[in-house]
Amino acid sequence: MAELGAEISQLVPAPQRRHAVLLIACGALAFAAMGAMAKAASSAIPTFELVAARSAVTWAVMEGIRRQLGVPLRFAKLPVLAVRTLAGFAAIALYFHALRYIPLGEAVLLNNASPVLTSLAAVAVLGERLTWTKGIALLVALAGLWLLLGARDLSTVAGQGAMLGAASAVSGAIAMVALKKAGSHNRAVLIVWALAAVSTLGSLLLAGGDWLVPSPREGWLLVGTGVTAAVAQLLMTSGYRRLEASEASVYSFLTPLFSILLGMALFSERPGWRAGVGGLLILSAGIGTALRANSPASTKA
Repeated sequence: MAELGAEISQLVPAPQRRHAVLLIACGALAFAAMGAMAKAASSAIPTFELVAARSAVTWAVMEGIRRQLGVPLRFAKLPVLAVRTLAGFAAIALYFHALRYIPLGEAVLLNNASPVLTSLAAVAVLGERLTWTKGIALLVALAGLWLLLGARDLSTVAGQGAMLGAASAVSGAIAMVALKKAGSHNRAVLIVWALAAVSTLGSLLLAGGDWLVPSPREGWLLVGTGVTAAVAQLLMTSGYRRLEASEASVYSFLTPLFSILLGMALFSERPGWRAGVGGLLILSAGIGTALRANSPASTKA
């Protein structure tokens, strides 16, 4: 996201630091609102229809930015980029499908295990060094996942929904590792463009006959899901241009907090102690990983 912010800086100036914090916080709220709208629509609208609506709006925004920057549609490292794009598509679809069965806050918390899993996968795939910090963060995140998943009977619909949320985090980690390999060879705007395009087309194909004409309320929710996703992406990206990556990453973890609050307000969700402690462990591991990954010592290594 920081790379995309650098490219957008060519179009508009970067905000002041205090405004950047506000932009990231508003972006986190917009991402939470996207999840809330998707959850509200999921009771009637098929998952791939939701993913298509979200991705189509994001693609339209990225296409506009691409044209403004004058970036040609030329891609490098196509096999790695394909892995990043398909894994990202799977992560979005699994997350949206999980929203049908489990509370909004829990789905977002499970999804936020992805940064820690990315750190582990980078050791195995990219040959990065496994440090004590990474190891401890992984153990903490796994303990949080155990609490969240162990709070449910995995043979039930809700338990399977929790597994979908965990699978979304794994897919997201695969996408991020692939991004590390493909990112240095492709413009950031093209990487996001490709994900949005493939997610839109893939959803249309996989939906098949499972497609419903939405009611006016459901139509607004579909549009809102796409618009809030695009707005959140732009707000977060704009904020990342001014702040250091470590600080911006910490503020981005406001999304789970906003999601829990929206879940309580809109869906009468009341997280139990296992979900609360498990979520706190996952967020702590994620924040610790983000801070360590962007520290000067880590950057030099």
